[in-house]
Amino acid sequence: MKCPNCGKHIGIEVPECPACGHTNPLAKKHNENIKKYDKRFKKTQDNVITSAQKTEGVGIRGGIFAILVAVIVILAFVWGFVIAASEGETDEDRERDALKNKTKYSAQMRDLLEEGDYITFESFLLQHNIPLNSEPYKEFQRLEYVANRYYTCVQLWEKIILRSDDPDYWDSSETDISNLCMYLDSFMEVYEYNVKVEKNEDIAAYMEDMNSDIRAMLRRYLQMTDDEVDEFLGYSQAKKAVAMEEILLREVPEDE
Repeated sequence: MKCPNCGKHIGIEVPECPACGHTNPLAKKHNENIKKYDKRFKKTQDNVITSAQKTEGVGIRGGIFAILVAVIVILAFVWGFVIAASEGETDEDRERDALKNKTKYSAQMRDLLEEGDYITFESFLLQHNIPLNSEPYKEFQRLEYVANRYYTCVQLWEKIILRSDDPDYWDSSETDISNLCMYLDSFMEVYEYNVKVEKNEDIAAYMEDMNSDIRAMLRRYLQMTDDEVDEFLGYSQAKKAVAMEEILLREVPEDE
């Protein structure tokens, strides 16, 4: 960010500008956010672990998604921090940096894909404004179409599954479910097209892996079999939303 007094570049966490001594108005807020994040992550982690322990028969991928849902909390915070910290840095600046460091960044992107960390992969593309129409990034272009929808689906699952139980908190679950159904359809459409036309076998395999993860989410959180997932994916967006609301938002009797 830039100092509001002298315009020099300073870190968001620095309490005073080293050039002019002016108080950094964002530093206090940043430190408060750090503390809130620590508490939120602990609560989120506990909720996810408890949920995972109560759910049986979902296989390894179900467990992976319990972890992913927790991780997305971290990523949401980190991405917000990146945006704040890079205030004043333009998209063009980040794109030039991406081209300057293309060997390094493309290698890091491949490492993330090898690890199956598609969430961080997508965050990396956004953070560095990777120009996917330029070499050597072009090979990831089709994959990004799929990863982008995948990333959004996971974000929405986090909001729905870990929604606040505070009665005074506005519950956006119905809207989030509607948006999730829209992005599920978008994911399936983009995935089915691109996996067929992608010539790079490794890239196609990553797309297949993301599709497997999306299906695992449905099996886990909607308690569906593979056949039921197939049937669910064939529903209209409106019918998907109704089905999800019945499962996820139903009131549980106190004596259960």
